[in-house]
Amino acid sequence: MTNDSGIQNIMNSFLMFCVLCLMSMSVAMAGGAPHSGGKAHILWTQILRHRVTYIQDGTHGPVIYDVQDPNCPYCHVLYENEIPLIESGKLTVRYIPVAILTPRSQGEAAAWLQASHPLFALQHFENIVGDAFRSENTSTLPTVTASASTRIKLHDNLLIIRSLGVTGTPAIIYRTEGGRIKIVMGLISRRRLVAMLPHFK
Repeated sequence: MTNDSGIQNIMNSFLMFCVLCLMSMSVAMAGGAPHSGGKAHILWTQILRHRVTYIQDGTHGPVIYDVQDPNCPYCHVLYENEIPLIESGKLTVRYIPVAILTPRSQGEAAAWLQASHPLFALQHFENIVGDAFRSENTSTLPTVTASASTRIKLHDNLLIIRSLGVTGTPAIIYRTEGGRIKIVMGLISRRRLVAMLPHFK
């Protein structure tokens, strides 16, 4: 028998699926840019802010979302490129964990989300994952068994980014001064990230 919490989780996922379907249908019917106007406002203020599970680093500057798989080397490099901007108060990054690259990804993402301090867990992971990638030994990276709640959160994150056309990691999602939502997939160099900074709202 499914308990009340399980039913609520299923209903929440179904509701989000319906919202994303409606957004996709409106994009197709309009035949225009998929992330502009009213759809962009809904995406930024409701879907990304309240339906995505993320870990925020920084409290100043414009906000961007960064889609990361723990086992993505390019995600780690992008993280390193973002840190100086975060620490200097020029950027706030909301990291969206997904688990798509390796069988270990889910347990490692769970180690972030289920920690008592998810940001600290993410920062610790990023501090040691570079050496793990270089040594080609990721078996020492923190991992835990994902709870049912965490599995749902990771599934919902994946559902949302797939609905936006994100097919891999890393990917950043940002809002421009004109209110458009833009997505850039792949590694972004530190120089390019700095050059993009004035375009983030």
